[in-house]
Amino acid sequence: MEGATANAQQIEAGVLAAIQSLKVHFTAQLQEVIISNQEIKDAIGVFSERLTSAETRISKVEDDVSFLVSKETSLHKKIQELQLKVDDLENRSRRSNLRLVGLPENTEQGELTIFLQTFLIDVFGRDALPSPPIIERAHRLQGRNTPNGPPRVIIMKFLNYQDKMRVMRAARLKGKITYNGHHIMFFPDLSTEVQKQRKQYNQVKQQLCEMHINFGLIFPAKMRILHQDKRLLFHTPAEVEDFIRKALENTLN
Repeated sequence: MEGATANAQQIEAGVLAAIQSLKVHFTAQLQEVIISNQEIKDAIGVFSERLTSAETRISKVEDDVSFLVSKETSLHKKIQELQLKVDDLENRSRRSNLRLVGLPENTEQGELTIFLQTFLIDVFGRDALPSPPIIERAHRLQGRNTPNGPPRVIIMKFLNYQDKMRVMRAARLKGKITYNGHHIMFFPDLSTEVQKQRKQYNQVKQQLCEMHINFGLIFPAKMRILHQDKRLLFHTPAEVEDFIRKALENTLN
């Protein structure tokens, strides 16, 4: 009996020792988990701080970019306004100018301004120009032309704007103009920007000519069309294309 009791006590002591060993082991493992968990928390805290800092910097950059975009848009608008003003001033300074194309080199044989005053009377007659228009300044564009090249364009500035308009009106009425067997043409003297805008009408001008429809360009770059006894005004080539399309549809119908 005593032996059995001693044996039971030994077993109990062994179990308690095992439990204590497991407790120590699990306590150590739990401590490692707690430490590891704290390290993770600390790392997450550091990452969160960095993330917050990054978000703050990104937000500031976005605000700066938004400000710069807004400023760039404003500057672009101001530049466009200034370009329009400069172009308007340039065209105003050319208001009394005309371009003469096709007059052979050295035809003037002397002072160009004096020659042009007589030349215009010879071309259009006294009915169109009762008195010789006064040419304030005149010159040929660019450098000396090549021997076989076209004659340089002449720019003439009228002292009186009305004289310039009378010459333009006479040129339109006369149609094809020749001088000593040479075909010559008169054009307004316009800025590069306005010329670029007017060139956009080249295709529709050709179509209108083929359709025998009267048209003309008015400053700066609008088209006036006379059709079926009506005067129509168009602000863009696209509007003219739409008119041509509808006119062709009506013709087919």
